[in-house]
Amino acid sequence: MNTTNPHEKRKLIRISMRVIINLVVALMLPGVAGCNRAPSAAQSTTTQQASAVRSDSADRELTEQLRSLCDAVAGDIGVAVVHVESGKTVAVAGDKKLPLYSVYKLPLAMTVLRDVEAGKLRLDQKVKVTPADVAGTLFNTDLWRSAQEKTVRELIEYAIVRSDNTSADKLLGLIGGPPIVTQEMRTIGLANIDVVVSSREFTAHRDKPNTGTTTDLAQLLARLQKGELLQPANFSLLRDYMERAKTGGERRLRANLPAGTQVADKTGTGDVATNDVGLITLPENKGHLAIAVLISGSKLPVDKQEKTIADIARGLRLVRFPACATLITISTCR
Repeated sequence: MNTTNPHEKRKLIRISMRVIINLVVALMLPGVAGCNRAPSAAQSTTTQQASAVRSDSADRELTEQLRSLCDAVAGDIGVAVVHVESGKTVAVAGDKKLPLYSVYKLPLAMTVLRDVEAGKLRLDQKVKVTPADVAGTLFNTDLWRSAQEKTVRELIEYAIVRSDNTSADKLLGLIGGPPIVTQEMRTIGLANIDVVVSSREFTAHRDKPNTGTTTDLAQLLARLQKGELLQPANFSLLRDYMERAKTGGERRLRANLPAGTQVADKTGTGDVATNDVGLITLPENKGHLAIAVLISGSKLPVDKQEKTIADIARGLRLVRFPACATLITISTCR
């Protein structure tokens, strides 16, 4: 039961907005960028010392702002953002495992496509789906009112674009079950994405959710964008489905971005979770952001949680990501 009164909710929202604004400002400071050019011979020692002091101060300020962001959500939150081209990473509680809900369909789809590339499956392979196979919510039951055959390609499309649980479960069956997705994550070096249950099983029991960290999810997205995990045609297919997703992303990562901004995302929503992970294409050929936000057990209303995700995406889009790699990580909230 939500016991937060309206005054406290408004206060939390104001704090969240202030933190987002301050976070953007802090990230744009030269000291935070962490990759200033080496000083020229003409630079004085005094100037270098002053720059170091500003850098340390900015890092401390950013640390507090990131921790405040955790507090403002009034629940568990994990945030991780990677500027794909430079490797610059910003994370808050990025190593905290949180429920994925339908976000798990992204690593599932990638695993299926890697099986296609390995010759274990074909995209045009037909799969029979019957009304008895229907899993989860009413949102997509109209797809399966009668027995029919769908291709693997179509099942991936439904699982990503419509977040269809039935399609996801049929794909899990094709590859050998949830543990195969987890195994594939380990194969590519991601130790903190655990797929342990199908949609049908979780809906029935709700005791063992699929979980992951935002750090691993952002790395998964970044490596997909860099072409490390899928052949170009298959990544293009997956990205197209993510761009066409119709499951609430317009209220989350997509909400506050300028019209025309390319976003490819996968949401996850449940009793205690409001999630979105995706790729944002920056303007003026500035590269791509791989961003993952998982919120669990928040006392804020769902629409305010969604707005927090939108504000994070908007703020980080404005950061001047440098052409170099640096890391800012806050491991825990207060």
